[in-house]
Amino acid sequence: GGPVEILPFLYLGSAYHASRKDMLDALGITALINVSANCPNHFEGHYQYKSIPVEDNHKADISSWFNEAIDFIDSVKNQGGRVFVHCQAGISRSATICLAYLMRTNRVKLDEAFEFVKQRRSIISPNFSFMGQLLQFESQVLAPNCSAEAGSPAMSVLDRGASTTTVFNFPVSIPVHTTSSALNYLQSPITTSPSC
Repeated sequence: GGPVEILPFLYLGSAYHASRKDMLDALGITALINVSANCPNHFEGHYQYKSIPVEDNHKADISSWFNEAIDFIDSVKNQGGRVFVHCQAGISRSATICLAYLMRTNRVKLDEAFEFVKQRRSIISPNFSFMGQLLQFESQVLAPNCSAEAGSPAMSVLDRGASTTTVFNFPVSIPVHTTSSALNYLQSPITTSPSC
């Protein structure tokens, strides 16, 4: 098959797909993110390219590219374009970038973003280090816009109840007065906005 649609303006696939102008044109692709150090950009004059020269290994720092990649995708989207994200196989590096995009723009946890992408491209499998970097990114994505004391509990309630228990387990090992303030969020409705 060809590249898969993650969102109407965001596609994921392999280096093979990136070499097939017919496939890219059929999908209305206007820009590509090449998440590899050695895959060529075949059609420099025809599409806008963003290169993220990262190897698929446990030493590679892909997270330092997250914000740049996300901003690139958003800028193409805002111009009415479509972005195709690829690496060699379309399994680890490019999937990691797509996951980071979904996590930040939709403010969702890694497991929710992962499930969403996996339903569309079942073979995705970011390497262990990339998954760790995505988990770190999750804590940055979900925390900043909420007040410090309410951040974690409020976010877990807004997370459709998917993994509330794991979030609420953590105050138990902290002094008792912290537990009661965190658990108040279970009993009282959250007044913060959904974007928090």
